[in-house]
Parts: sequence; structure tokens; C-alpha cells
Amino acid sequence: MKADTELRNVDLNLLLVFQVLYRNRSTTRAAESLHLTQPSVSNALKRLRGLFDDVLFVKTAEGMQPTPRADEIAALVDEGFASLRLAMQAGRTFDPATATRTFRLYVSDLGQAIFIPPLVAHLQRVAPNIRIVTADPPLDAAQQMMKLGQIDLAIGMFTGLHADFHQQRLFPEMYAALVRKDHPTIGAAMSVEEFFAAEHVIYTPTAGSHARFEAELNALSPHGGDTRRVALQLTHSFGLDRIVASSDLVACIPSRLARVLAGRNDVRPVTLPFDITPADIAQFWHERYQRDEGHQWLRALVYELFYDLRPSVVL
Repeated sequence: MKADTELRNVDLNLLLVFQVLYRNRSTTRAAESLHLTQPSVSNALKRLRGLFDDVLFVKTAEGMQPTPRADEIAALVDEGFASLRLAMQAGRTFDPATATRTFRLYVSDLGQAIFIPPLVAHLQRVAPNIRIVTADPPLDAAQQMMKLGQIDLAIGMFTGLHADFHQQRLFPEMYAALVRKDHPTIGAAMSVEEFFAAEHVIYTPTAGSHARFEAELNALSPHGGDTRRVALQLTHSFGLDRIVASSDLVACIPSRLARVLAGRNDVRPVTLPFDITPADIAQFWHERYQRDEGHQWLRALVYELFYDLRPSVVL
């Protein structure tokens, strides 16, 4: 009975503030995420400290660092909110035309450029109240968030996922080289020697991996090993086409994205001068959502929109 009384005195909004603050390590970013003022988040933190009889977060140069007590609480709060979401959805018949559900997708910024435009265009026609939120945390964090219901679906190239994840292959993806239209040494075709003589810009996304592609390139190098001349390494793809257009750098990117960027900012795609194993693009989800009606509908829609047996081509 005492536990029931204590629960009646708990404001769930405080636990939501705790969850977001723990994830962001900043009262400012937590306030932005929750659409609250910073004083409101600070006040909630003060109440949380009283509720748990612990300081919970300590201000440092690196942000608000959680105490051991906060680390212990965080996992339990995440589990609780995940169970609460499932409880609220239980027994509901999912009708996309009237549903107001939010789906959170784990995609890289390149994946966002490829998948989100056709997905949103379709949703506006058949499910106007469905909301999409994208995220690109590191893979380990994303796996935990998928287990807890904080991410619904991952779409892209992912390796090392745990055994309790399902996957469905969508299409094989090839790579292409992106160069500026008036590149001084690379014409309509490119030789192996021109490829390895050029300076490159490479993209290493947080969400997803190009590691297998990079390993195959290294194996193909005429000198052996990691001999590609990398002048620039990016963690985000924003502005990649403008960087290529204003330099002699070569960027190796998925062919579908190369086609999207073709004609923008004076860049053009060129077929790679060697064969690279196509990368399997798939959608991944956690076992806990295997039988969820809304989740099943979303997975079927993604499959319908993007399934293709044919490898992508540059031209």
C-alpha cells in the first residue's frame, strides 16, 4: 500500500524530464526537446532531486553528468516508459487514415535524403496524422533505444546488431564517384590509376557503416593497404555536393544519392573503375514490436516503397 501511495504522488512529467535530461546532458537541450523553458526544466530537476534524495546531475565542463544513482534510475525509467507505451497501444486496431502515432526512424543523413521524401509524400496521402522523427545516435545507443521503444525502425547498412533484431532486405546498393563537372583529370570514365591518384573526401556516418566498402577499396589499391589519399573526412554529408563542386576532390557515395545530387552545384556521378560488392540495405526492428499492428503497417509500407531486386546504377 505504501508503494501505491508513493506512486500517486509522482508526476510522470518529472520522469520524462529526467529521461530527456539524462539523454541530452544539458538543461538547455532538454528544454528545447521538451518545448519547455530552461527555468521549467531546472525547477523539475530540483523536484526530482527531492523525490530521489540525490543530486542526480553534476554540472561540469562537459555538461550535466549523471551520478551513479541517476545511472541506476535511468534504465528503470526507460523500461517503464517503454512498457507504458505498449500498454497504451495494446488492443487498438491500427487505422493509418485516422492514427496519430509517432514513428521514430534510425537513419543516417544520407539515408534521410533517400528514404524520407518518398515516405513522407506517401504518408501525407494515406496517413496524414502519422508523424516521423529521425535520429542518428551511435549504433550501441540506437540498439538500446530500439529495445526500449525509443526508436521504432532502423533503415540502412548496419552490422553487429544483436540477435533479438529482425531484418528485411530492401535493395542492393552500389557506390559511385561524385566529381565536379569540369574536373581537370576525370572525364566520363575513370581509370583505377586516376581513382587512386585523386584526393578524396570520405563520409563516416554515425548511423550506418561504410566499413566494408572501405575495406574492399583498400584491398584493390595497386600499392596494397590504406593508400587512398584522403584530404577531408566528414561526419555529416550536408554540403558534400558543394565541397565536391568547388574542388578536385572525389567522393564515393551510394548510387541512389549520386543520382539525387547529379546536376546540383555542378557535380556529376562517375562509375567506379572496379567491381565492389553491393551493400544490402535493409530495415531492422526489435522483437518486442514484431506483432504490433502499427509497426507491422509501417514495415509493410517501407517494403512496398523501397523493395527492389536490382542493384542501383549510376546512369
